[in-house]
Amino acid sequence: MRAPVRLANLATTRPPQRLPSMKRLAILPSLLLAVACVACGTEAPDAAAGETGTRRSALGTPQWHTTGSLLTARYNTRATRLASGQVLVTGGTGASAPLSSAELYTPATGTWAATGTMTSLRAGHTATLLSNGKVLVANGYAGGGAGVYLASAELYTPTTGTWTATPTNPRARSEGRDVVLASGKVMIAGGAGASGPIGLVDLYDPATNTWTAGPGMGTNRNRHSVTLLPSGKVLVAGGTGRLGSLATTELYDPATNSWNIAASMGQTRSSHTATLLPSGKVLVAGGNGNLTAQLYDPATNTWASTGAMAQAHWSPSAVLLRSGKVLLFDSDGTAELYDPAMNSWSATASMITARSPAAVALLASGQVLVAGGYAGTAPTADAELFDAAHLTWSATAPLATNRCGHTATELGSGEVLVAGGTDTVAYNTLSSVERYDPVARTWTPGGNMTEPRSGHVAVRLASGQVLVVGGNDDSTVTTAELYDPATGTWTATGSLLTARTYFTLTLLATGQVLAAGGRGNGGIYPTSTELYDPATGTWSATGNLATGRINHSAVLLSDGRVHIAGGYYTVNLSLYRLASTEAYSPFSGTWSPNGNLATARSSFTMHLLGTGVPLVVGGLAGANSLPGQYSLATAEKFNPVGGWISAGTMTAPRYNHASAVLPSGAVLAAGGTNKIGGSTTSLFHSSAELYEPATNTWTATASMLATRVGFTLTPLSTGEVLAVGCTNSVSPEGPSAELYSP
Repeated sequence: MRAPVRLANLATTRPPQRLPSMKRLAILPSLLLAVACVACGTEAPDAAAGETGTRRSALGTPQWHTTGSLLTARYNTRATRLASGQVLVTGGTGASAPLSSAELYTPATGTWAATGTMTSLRAGHTATLLSNGKVLVANGYAGGGAGVYLASAELYTPTTGTWTATPTNPRARSEGRDVVLASGKVMIAGGAGASGPIGLVDLYDPATNTWTAGPGMGTNRNRHSVTLLPSGKVLVAGGTGRLGSLATTELYDPATNSWNIAASMGQTRSSHTATLLPSGKVLVAGGNGNLTAQLYDPATNTWASTGAMAQAHWSPSAVLLRSGKVLLFDSDGTAELYDPAMNSWSATASMITARSPAAVALLASGQVLVAGGYAGTAPTADAELFDAAHLTWSATAPLATNRCGHTATELGSGEVLVAGGTDTVAYNTLSSVERYDPVARTWTPGGNMTEPRSGHVAVRLASGQVLVVGGNDDSTVTTAELYDPATGTWTATGSLLTARTYFTLTLLATGQVLAAGGRGNGGIYPTSTELYDPATGTWSATGNLATGRINHSAVLLSDGRVHIAGGYYTVNLSLYRLASTEAYSPFSGTWSPNGNLATARSSFTMHLLGTGVPLVVGGLAGANSLPGQYSLATAEKFNPVGGWISAGTMTAPRYNHASAVLPSGAVLAAGGTNKIGGSTTSLFHSSAELYEPATNTWTATASMLATRVGFTLTPLSTGEVLAVGCTNSVSPEGPSAELYSP
């Protein structure tokens, strides 16, 4: 990662400019320090200088490469990625018998080290990462003859590297399938029992460290799949029953603690893979030498076929990559990729060593670790990494006009509409519009807006049109207009009832658009909020906020409500930063308190994670004066039970950054400013990082080719992310637009 630029006495670096009105004051962090202070109080974007460095190139085609070998050759083992990013490999079968040893893989060094020995020999066990950071290992085979399976479990504590047996135990089995329920409990279902496949279900509660018997499945199963659905229910599919492979499926409902029959796959499968996609659908692939794969849709309880696989698979492994694609590889070493966007499969690089069954883990870097397994005629200690040619930034076609304070909106066609802003050379407010084609990677003119705008807000309507509001020159009225992608033309629509700037727009499930917060003419902070009706092109008043605010964020929740958080307001030049959050109900048209952030913040980003939980990233905090303000390296997520809780520590403090949710569910945060508290010094970033919801951790990824503050990040239909604008013009700058490939 390149070091950010350090600047001091920032006001002196600001280039000459004309004074814009309040409405035209764009979010232009590298340009508008002193003017922004006049209009906004002491929370002002800082000036920035450029950052130079070596441009990064793509890694090339997907490839496998070797990494450090296990200390002990083993197969039928398990791999668990810990919160630290290390990978714990447990037990398995060695040259002649099951093992009790365990090893830790450190990705930074590519090396293995011994850790504590388990209390029992185990192969074919389960290994489950708990929310408290410990690893639960249960059941398995310890030797003693066919059908002699373990009825025991133990916990690994990473901080001490030790194992402790649980005081109560699950019932005996091997090859059970485990899943962590929404409650935090662990379910182990089915597997091999003393006399064949079983339907037993056991539940482990980390809060009490106890096991209880759950309701049995309707069908005894071994070599089946178990998948937690977004609803909290559990899908069990296929496997081997008493008389052969199965096509049947079942759903477990934790709310009723019961099983129900689900739709049949229509074809038998065992030793297949099951992968939950970001869409909420489940991809089931291979098994039994199948050449086919299917998608289960929980919303309709139906199965549909995907495109044909490249070849048949008998006992494959599958991993969801950060790109949203699924890597599938088999014991013969062949591998292929499933692309959900295209619903198709394509062959990819084969493994260096064919092996089965190996330990498999997705690393925090996005690489896939495959270790051990049975290779040829004996267990192997070899390990290798799959690199999907990801985690890189590359320049794409430049904008016709480099700009900042613009909006970037994905159209229904997959193109991105970049509208307005302020040009970074003459500092003029723009009416020009450009459209980016992610397939051709080119820009074309998109038709000018009816008036110049900078610092405006845009949202795509259900009709496919784009509504743009504010950023116009007249501070007494906040105008709006509509863009028609089919004709490339703009038409004026109704103006807001209350003139305001720095507000948020949120598209509701009803098709209406909610405008909330902002600063009004004369420096007031209106609590009024408004609804735009696309059918009439007019705005109407709705419920009032408890607190007016600007530089806040808003997100649509899965239940249809709108959640706004943070921000600030000023009174007599004193700045009051907010931790409060509020939720708007479109059903009642009212706002209600929704708990406080742990840290009052503004100029942050907020997203809805795949679990339906809001995530708050970075921002600006601190006292009223410029030296007293500082950037945050913290993130928070909302827990409906406990309120706002930590979402890990970021690799760098940043505000006025940009972030985006990737197809895999990870969150990319990039650029922005690190305002250092107690001084007028700031660091300006090209760096980027990734948040992994499963581990609640942040890790550095490749840096952008340009320093950017107040820019836009837009996820593309290709799985890439487009960064646009706000490059610095003081020193050599990077490309006006670039692509991140996850």
